[in-house]
Amino acid sequence: MSGRNTRRPADFLPKRGWFSVVTAAAVVCLLVVLLSHDAAMTGVQGAFAFITNGILRLFGEPTMASGNVVRSNAFGVTVVTACTGLFTTALFIIAVLVYPTGWGAKVIGAAVGIGGIFVLNLVRLVSLYYIGLHLPGFLDQAHQLIWQSLLIVFAVTLWLVWAGRWARGTKTG
Repeated sequence: MSGRNTRRPADFLPKRGWFSVVTAAAVVCLLVVLLSHDAAMTGVQGAFAFITNGILRLFGEPTMASGNVVRSNAFGVTVVTACTGLFTTALFIIAVLVYPTGWGAKVIGAAVGIGGIFVLNLVRLVSLYYIGLHLPGFLDQAHQLIWQSLLIVFAVTLWLVWAGRWARGTKTG
């Protein structure tokens, strides 16, 4: 018996596992295309600003949305690409796609991740408006340190829950 590894690279993933990897690569390509298309990103940013404005107005704030800006006479926030949660969502979806489980579990994981990260990102944008309005000296810390970290921890935790609950024991392929 030789100590040499005789396995070929194709042996490390089952045949159907390669499809998951290719699909994950397609998600990366889609993200790159979306990020490089100014009109698409302007639309995504504007949609987040519009929804954030709607939530703030439900809470009684006299805000208005214009493009990717939500503002009142007292304060405003600008939704930029990094504020959309697209990077975190894409990484979550890639992690779901490459996990060795069945496609039904992958669809559940992607749906839960997209929805959960989207909702948390809206909570983030609304809270940043209120922090900027009432605690402007704390805004940079809340934005850069606290919310960035919380979004990542949330996505990782959500993936771990999905992998442990829905993906475990399901047939791969």
